[in-house]
Amino acid sequence: MLRLETAAQARAFLDLCLDPGPGRHTRTLDDLVRIMPPWLQDQIDDHAPHVAELRAEADRLQAALTDAQGAYATALGAWIHDTSEETPAP
Repeated sequence: MLRLETAAQARAFLDLCLDPGPGRHTRTLDDLVRIMPPWLQDQIDDHAPHVAELRAEADRLQAALTDAQGAYATALGAWIHDTSEETPAP
């Protein structure tokens, strides 16, 4: 595994991941976030604790979104099949 010992090394590596050079596929920051492996995220977290806090918050919000979407789907299914415990509006 590649070890990025300094913040400068981490920044240089990530910059290369975004733009590897002429004729090679470039990425957006959103693309990079989606594909970044955990070992790299952990090293970035070591060098940039404020970024780690934001990643933790994003992970928490993503989990909440997943839970909310599941609850919505369950409620919608119950409503479609008329098994909802909710009283219909007049």
